[in-house]
This record gives sequence, C-alpha cells and structure tokens, in this order.
Amino acid sequence: MSPTSVRLLAALAVLSAAPAAAQGARFELVGRAPVTRTRTTDVAVFRGVDGRDYAYHGSFGGCPGCIAGRMYAWDVTDPAHPRLTDSVTVDATIINDVAVNAAGTLAVFTREGAQSRRNGIVVLDLKDPAHPRPVADYWETLTGGAHNLWIDGDKAYVVDQGGGDMAIIDLSLPSDPREIGRWGIPNQPNRFLQDVAVKDGLAYLSYWNDGLLVVDVGNGIQQGTPRRPKLVGQYRYRVEWRGERYGNTAYAFPYTNAAGKKYVFVGDQIMPREANLGQRFATGGYVHVVDMSDPMSPREVAAYSVPNSGVHSFWIANDTMYVAAWTGGVRAVDVSGNLTGELRNREIAAITTSDAQAAIRDFPFAWAAVPHNGLIYASDFNSGLWIVRLVPGTTAATQ
Repeated sequence: MSPTSVRLLAALAVLSAAPAAAQGARFELVGRAPVTRTRTTDVAVFRGVDGRDYAYHGSFGGCPGCIAGRMYAWDVTDPAHPRLTDSVTVDATIINDVAVNAAGTLAVFTREGAQSRRNGIVVLDLKDPAHPRPVADYWETLTGGAHNLWIDGDKAYVVDQGGGDMAIIDLSLPSDPREIGRWGIPNQPNRFLQDVAVKDGLAYLSYWNDGLLVVDVGNGIQQGTPRRPKLVGQYRYRVEWRGERYGNTAYAFPYTNAAGKKYVFVGDQIMPREANLGQRFATGGYVHVVDMSDPMSPREVAAYSVPNSGVHSFWIANDTMYVAAWTGGVRAVDVSGNLTGELRNREIAAITTSDAQAAIRDFPFAWAAVPHNGLIYASDFNSGLWIVRLVPGTTAATQ
C-alpha cells in the first residue's frame, strides 16, 4: 500500500477479526459535570498527592458569551457526583490542553490568544490538587501560542504554534521553566504542528500535511537527546473526504499491545471550511494504525473509521482504544493482537455525549476520552465532562 494513497480505507477494506468478548458490551453513564459558560477542551485525570481523584480540563472562549482563559479542577473521587473545587484564570482565549506529571505533583496547561501576547504555558503546583496554584509561566519563545503538550519526566514537549516547532521545556525547577531544545521539519517554511506525544525517548509529531514524524529525544536510535533531537522516520499520506484530499495529521498515540505489537495510532481532523461552531456540522478523518516495528520505516497496516463522523482524539489502555469521535460521541475499540484491515467491526461500545444540559442541544462534539481507575472520562466541547464505565459483554462460549 502506497504511503501517499488517497483511498486507504478501500485498500484496507478487509475486516479485522473481532474478538468474541466484544459482543454485547456497552457504556454505562456514571456521572456528569455540565459546563455551559464556555466550551470544554482536553481533560487530564489523575490521583492527587492527597489520595483523591481529580479531572482538570481547559476551555475555549471563542464563542458568543463564553468565558475565556479558565482551567477547571473537579474532584471526581465520587465519580457519580463530580465536584468543582476551583479554577485557574489567565489571560488567554483558549486553554486547549492540560497535562499532569506521573507523580501528580505538577500540571501544565497551554495558552493561546492572550491580549498581552504572553502565551505559552502555565505551570501549576499540586500540593493541594483541589486548588492548583500557578507557580510560573513560560512564554518567551512561545508568543505565537502553545496548542498542545506532553509531559515526560521533568520535560514538557510543547507545540509552538508560532514557529511550527516542538519546543522542549525543562521543568526540573517548576518555578523557573527553561527551553532547552527545539525541533521542526527542516527547510519547510509552511510547516504546521498540531500535537506531540512522547514514549520511550521517541517523540511522535502530528505535522498536518507532512504526516507523522518520529523524532529521537533520548531513545538513542539516532543519538538524539532533548537538547539535540534527531529525525528517525516519517509517514506521510492523504485521505479523501467529500471529493477533496487532505493530510490533516492531528493526533498520535504510541501503544504496544499485550501481544507485543508496536503501533502508533494516528488521527486526522477534517472540518468543512464553512463549519460554524454554533450548529451541527459533518466532520471527516479516521484513525490510521501504523506499524512501528521499524521506527525508521513506519507503515500503515489497519484503520478505524466512525460512520458519518471524524475523530478528534483517543487514548489506549489494556488493549482498548477509547475514541472521542466528535458528533460520533465516545467509542470503544478492541486493539488486541495483530491489527490488519478495517477495524470497524472491532468496535465494542458507543455512547453519545449530548443531553438536555448541553450548551447546544443535539450537537455532541466529543473532544477527549481518557481512562482512569476503571472509568472513562470524556470531555465534550458543547456539554462538559462525562464519566462512563465500559460494561463488558458476554463471550460466545458463555452465552
């Protein structure tokens, strides 16, 4: 299959075998935290240093009457009754992404559209996670805005919207963050970086029309480090939607399943040019499954598409991919074993993320879905936070 194919789904039309355990599974609603005075963006869920569970999410202020520049903190220890404990307000129009370090001691969120042009990132101390406290901001090399980020150890890998680069920020002293490294596609003046994920010393960059870029930031395969990142490989493609061709590589999630298969799941984000965030519209794009057994030569082996909807982002745990599929709500897909072909019949559950409490009725727009402690925490752009449980189905042998 050519990496520049515009008909990848057709090439992958053979259906991947669906596990028997997928039959009869469903999502069960556990709790709701409606958010209507702004639009809800990415969510991070973690166990705080106080032993309680928290969900932090950002906000999008670019809508009539919306509050701008606020990160929300919810206590979700009792997931049936989420409790808003605090919020952090800064000069920004969009807080798109929030990340928490593995120890649960600090969080970082992104800033865009600040009137002062002091965009970039804000670092939060989580000694009291119910009331996160800003201890620093970093904006000097990120004045064009930071859209997404990933925390790995004591480093933040940040999408610099102004420069189209990945900026690497040292957080070892949280009160004094410093840029120590940077990487962008060489000799590409119109590069556009949408997102970044880091695992095992490799950074996976979603570079829109330039596809997936794999960069060594400490793995050693190309002697890369956070201070001197080195290119490893690239997978570039085009998809077709409504008669037009798109790259729109927007999200990547590296995952090795229980069978030892190394993949990167890559998502497109395609919106019509006439899209109006105040009313329902169609979206395009899907999830490409890229074999990473040789990171210098990534190759697509499978795909997952949502009927009548695109895909915004996803998270994978215990061989299950939880997909935030915009108007398609939240979906669960089995990604165990050897993945080939079209994975649609591996979908095991789906739930819509719209109800009477939404800011815009009948317009589900699932933004993120993150598993934590046996539950899935999903943010919906128009309705806030959803907490659901995946109830397993019954295998054919026990029916």
